[in-house]
Amino acid sequence: MGDPWLSIIGGGLVAAVLTLAFNGLWDTHKRKLAEDWEFKRYQASQIHLASAGLMEAYFSAKAEMLYLTSTLESLLANLGQLTAQAEQIVRQQGGPQLTVAELEQRKQGLLQPFQKFNQEQVNLRWGQYEQKAKDNHAKAELHLMALKPLIPTSLHDEFIALFQRLSAPFMWDLPHGKEKLATLEAALPEVLAAREKLMRELEKKLDR
Repeated sequence: MGDPWLSIIGGGLVAAVLTLAFNGLWDTHKRKLAEDWEFKRYQASQIHLASAGLMEAYFSAKAEMLYLTSTLESLLANLGQLTAQAEQIVRQQGGPQLTVAELEQRKQGLLQPFQKFNQEQVNLRWGQYEQKAKDNHAKAELHLMALKPLIPTSLHDEFIALFQRLSAPFMWDLPHGKEKLATLEAALPEVLAAREKLMRELEKKLDR
């Protein structure tokens, strides 16, 4: 029969080795869980940032278009008032013998500086809008690129289709600008619904 002390020492050694092995495996498992959780948190954070960025891009686009169309309408209304005033002045100066051709010629002479100023303002407003729209467009594209590996392909395709429709080019004049504004305003429920889908994907990342 063997020495009982050796049996005790041997048993203790095996237990110690098993304990160390278990602790090592558990530490590795805990580290893996922590890494997975941090990665999920990172992905959820990226989805949150992209969602906020896309909403900001949408509301910014709507606000810029509203400002642009309002400004152009105001310029057009002012020019209309000046045109009416110019015609009244020419009629008073010309008297009853004034022909239609003379009326138009003299009226255009009076209006020419105002028309030039008005056109310069229109060009300025469109130029400012174009630059802001380009910046907004680029930011939205970056957010969509960031979302691509984080959400299902079908949902990403849905966002791309919505983005392309709302950012589609249009003829640069007041009537088409108002049509564009109407399109943006009508899309609000769709935009909010898309955001809700993103929030559900965020919750999935956090296992909620």
